[in-house]
Amino acid sequence: MQAIDRIFSALRAIHSADGSAGVSDVARATGLPKSTVSRLLASLEEVGAVERVDEAGAYVIGPAIAALTGSGSAIGSLRDVARPYLRELTETMGEGSGLVVADGPSALYVDHLSSEGSVTTRDWTGMRFPYHTVAGGLALLMTWSDVAVDNYVRAGLERFTDTTVGSAAELRQRLVTARRDGFVWTMGDFDAEINGVAAPVTDGEGHAIGAVSVYGPSYRFPGARDPMEIGAIVRQSAAKIQEQIRG
Repeated sequence: MQAIDRIFSALRAIHSADGSAGVSDVARATGLPKSTVSRLLASLEEVGAVERVDEAGAYVIGPAIAALTGSGSAIGSLRDVARPYLRELTETMGEGSGLVVADGPSALYVDHLSSEGSVTTRDWTGMRFPYHTVAGGLALLMTWSDVAVDNYVRAGLERFTDTTVGSAAELRQRLVTARRDGFVWTMGDFDAEINGVAAPVTDGEGHAIGAVSVYGPSYRFPGARDPMEIGAIVRQSAAKIQEQIRG
């Protein structure tokens, strides 16, 4: 019984976390030693009950539990469905593509496919960014209620470059345009040398479960190509993913 109690305590701690939870988070929530939690999570990962989403050891509920409970798409299953479309986007655009999910106060990159170009953007898998600074994060914000967006703004909008969204009014206007178009661009908002575009993947109630993003060096992306046309292609890929996710 003790082993079962520990398993359910760990799963409850991860499920209750605001996004993902690490070994230390689970240890604090359960009162178990970190070494015990580490071994327990490793065993649960082997059977798909939990899934590690970054090298730092952050865990989410895995596809095996999601399938049993019908609780929606776990990150792993979303990533599996999205991977062929990311590959197609990378081949079509000649730029890197990625999958982003909400992780508490941050947008978390959970997958990345690099282009074969001579100059590529770095792999952001496992990295977290403020929602307002990257296209994938803004795509997630597109589906939030006005109240949720206002709550996010109250925490402050840190600026990283001259083009980073810096005020509530500017963010609201960006989201109005994004909702109209179904996708959103960032032009050097986090890094002056990187441009990106993203569209949300939503559940049956219109809430984002992830976002598909394409990004590349600002000197060539979007280049001479029409940003609206590129955005429409990304939006279509996101729509195909959500069709599969929704079944």
